[in-house]
Amino acid sequence: MKIGINLLQFRELTGIAVYTQNLLENFGKLDKEDEFFLFTNQIDLPELHFDFPNFHYIKLPVNPQKKFSYLFFEQIIFPFYLRRYKLDVFFSPSIFNPLFCFCKKVTTIHDCGYLYERLNFKNLYLRFSTFAATRSSKIIAISNFSKKEILNFYNLPEEKTSVIYEGVPRIINVDEVEKEKILKKFNINPPYFFYIGLIVPYKNISNLLKAFKMIEKNYSDIKLILAGYPRLELLNIEQLIKELNLKERVFFIGPINEKEKIVLYKNSTALILPSFHEGFGLPVLEAQSLGVPVLTSNLTALPEVAGEGALYINPYNVEEIARGMEKIAFDENLRMDLIEKGYENIKRFSWEKTAQGTLKVLKEAYYENSSSK
Repeated sequence: MKIGINLLQFRELTGIAVYTQNLLENFGKLDKEDEFFLFTNQIDLPELHFDFPNFHYIKLPVNPQKKFSYLFFEQIIFPFYLRRYKLDVFFSPSIFNPLFCFCKKVTTIHDCGYLYERLNFKNLYLRFSTFAATRSSKIIAISNFSKKEILNFYNLPEEKTSVIYEGVPRIINVDEVEKEKILKKFNINPPYFFYIGLIVPYKNISNLLKAFKMIEKNYSDIKLILAGYPRLELLNIEQLIKELNLKERVFFIGPINEKEKIVLYKNSTALILPSFHEGFGLPVLEAQSLGVPVLTSNLTALPEVAGEGALYINPYNVEEIARGMEKIAFDENLRMDLIEKGYENIKRFSWEKTAQGTLKVLKEAYYENSSSK
């Protein structure tokens, strides 16, 4: 079987690119028989390259940073490259994929969070891309919540969509010297709560800051660290911090690399993820694997993923978030219980299982294609 894999959209190793990296590594380990044709862009991330003999990388003349030319290439030109290689099935690990394809298509739809954001060009592109994804022969959802949401929004037959969980993020080693350098770089000393993710409204950063404001006056040394990519057109995080007079206690440090992330997790009091909406919630598994207590929302996919290894709050209730932060920070028995249950919870997830399930769906799409000829 000849399997095409869409890597055109990736320009940095974050989010869905990490999902793809782990899938590719395990595809190569599990499947020695099928041929994989991996279509990359001009940036061509080295982290997505593996030296498996049945992996064939095809670098195409497109730059994902040039939005309009990329969109034209993706929708008009790319399908003809796919046709040239006579693929049996084409897999896109994100919603960014051509509407028309000359073979059976499988797409992972991670979530529909953009549907809760206001319309702009990017949002329209996301909506169009998801529509294109729903035209696939098979769809992969990363949680039961995401599957339900996809089926409800797009009125699809249930048998078309399979739920395949993501795996536990890989943990890299960081020695003491590097640890001290990183903490010094950000001028951060414990204790602090840690948030990592997009800085956007649906992540509920506003209520998180309001909850922290409620408790910070009672605890003179506790801080809040916010890490991630800001979408300033949706949320001006620095202005919000200033308005709440929290500049001395809340630190927005922007995007961070893997080593910085590990150090900031390990030295934190707890991960705080009070999102209104999550298709999966990978930071939960990152924190649990590192022995960090988790405070998170009781909505969407988060209880499904975090299991018993988290303290849950109603993200719409600022006082409840504040009480949860106090409890998870200062109830030592609760902290130990959450850490233990977190370690137990992550046993349910692995990238090998994710890859096995994905390969199974790809083969199902291929055999349906073969039987229809």
